[in-house]
Amino acid sequence: MKNYYYLLVFAIILSFQTKAYCQLKNDSIPYFENSRDILNPGLGKQVFSKKNLIVFGGLLGSAFLIDEWASDRIKANLNSGLKNYTDFFNEFGEKKIIAPSIIATWAIGAVIKDERLSNTAINSGKALLTGAILTEGIKMIAGRSRPDQNRGNMHFDAFGGTNNNTKSFPSGHAFVAWSVFTPFAEEYSKWIYLIPASVSLSRMYRNRHWLSDVVLGGGIGYFAGLYFHKRKNQRVIFSGNGIVIKF
Repeated sequence: MKNYYYLLVFAIILSFQTKAYCQLKNDSIPYFENSRDILNPGLGKQVFSKKNLIVFGGLLGSAFLIDEWASDRIKANLNSGLKNYTDFFNEFGEKKIIAPSIIATWAIGAVIKDERLSNTAINSGKALLTGAILTEGIKMIAGRSRPDQNRGNMHFDAFGGTNNNTKSFPSGHAFVAWSVFTPFAEEYSKWIYLIPASVSLSRMYRNRHWLSDVVLGGGIGYFAGLYFHKRKNQRVIFSGNGIVIKF
């Protein structure tokens, strides 16, 4: 029952700003929807630009330097209010909740004929699936111990990420939240970024991840979500005989 509650909250948050609209296309030959729909092969360079990667690298490197300090600060400020807050937002990084919620959001958009909502949900799903492979691969290769194992922030065991206690780097919850909510934040409101930021905090508050874990996980999710969001207007649509294919 709890899972359905979070699914409902998720759908409400993502759909309250939407505006229903419907576009009908009757052409029977391939066409570019408009000038902004032309495929842009340089999109990857735009999202993963040198500047963006340098900034992200700086954040990740700095996070490694203050992992222990950040963990100690959180432990020194535990309280019931923060516990309730982080317990709630931790669920927004759970794949078993978020994955069906994406499908539900897409379905809502389809039912009310809100293409904007449906497309954003699809972009979230693409980002989630694409980044999940990279995230899980890094976890297994890095073999980093979680903070609650008390082995220090630099305890890595190459290819030792075979159990949950050695799969700290990067944070899967942070990745899930940032990959899913980034397209919605970019499409509707930057305030939505508070959700993945809160998920990242919750993983540290629970002593399950270091700061650098959530920075890398969040970074992978953010870049994946941003990439698929920016691809939304780069479509060639073939709409012949009732078949629509979008690239």
